[in-house]
Amino acid sequence: MAIITLPYRYLERLTGTDRQTIIDRVPMIGADIERIEEDHVDVEFFPDRPDLYSPEGVSRAMRGFLGIEEGLPVYPVRPSGITFTIDPGLAGIRPFLGSAVIRNVSFDEEAIESLMSLQEALHWAVGRGRGKVAIGVHDLDAVTPPFRYIASPRDRSFVPLDFEREMTMEEILVDHPKGRDYARLVENFHRFPLIVDADDRVLSFPPIINGELTRVTTATKNILLDCTGTDRKAVMIAVNIICTALAEAGATIETVTVDGQEMPTLAPAERVV
Repeated sequence: MAIITLPYRYLERLTGTDRQTIIDRVPMIGADIERIEEDHVDVEFFPDRPDLYSPEGVSRAMRGFLGIEEGLPVYPVRPSGITFTIDPGLAGIRPFLGSAVIRNVSFDEEAIESLMSLQEALHWAVGRGRGKVAIGVHDLDAVTPPFRYIASPRDRSFVPLDFEREMTMEEILVDHPKGRDYARLVENFHRFPLIVDADDRVLSFPPIINGELTRVTTATKNILLDCTGTDRKAVMIAVNIICTALAEAGATIETVTVDGQEMPTLAPAERVV
């Protein structure tokens, strides 16, 4: 199960309630309290509620449970005009991609750490160790749309995250910590998945590692989100969870057109019974 850190001050602001209410009521939305600290509480949720794997998701559930808000939340979405194309050569490798643009983010180091924690929790619960889904978060202003998701030769080079030199994709699988961790997911393919921009600069080698080019920092204001995988439904679940978490924090969500399909769709699903 996923352990989520809930900073009191941040959750108080998002929920409009106080620390003691958070501690008393969070178990009532399905959490087990692991630790109560001076400035935060650590809680654990089951894998069937990945929407609660962030302070923003918990605050949304708490507001509904406490009657602070009623009804389903509405997240306005507008078009970005940005497009993605998917290489047909990825059909037998890693065929699905979901995307969104998230503008007007406000990051300090704690917020970046929280987003990365949500990303890794989703990799575990929804992505099954990045096999079904891997998530990339990029500084949009560092690159140029439109974007392409391609099946690349294995000897393509770029600077991976946390490194200062270019490496081929084959070298990354051997010499980069994330490459060693997840090489099994791609090493048997003749070509590797790669995301590039209009200038052919590398954003990401999914599901392994992003490029250093699009590192998210406290100066980042606009984000490009990519979720790639082998299960389309899981990919879109991950897109929606990330988007709605950042929308709860005050960001603006914009759609991306992927091979003619506009996404994400954040309207509540309808079911006929």
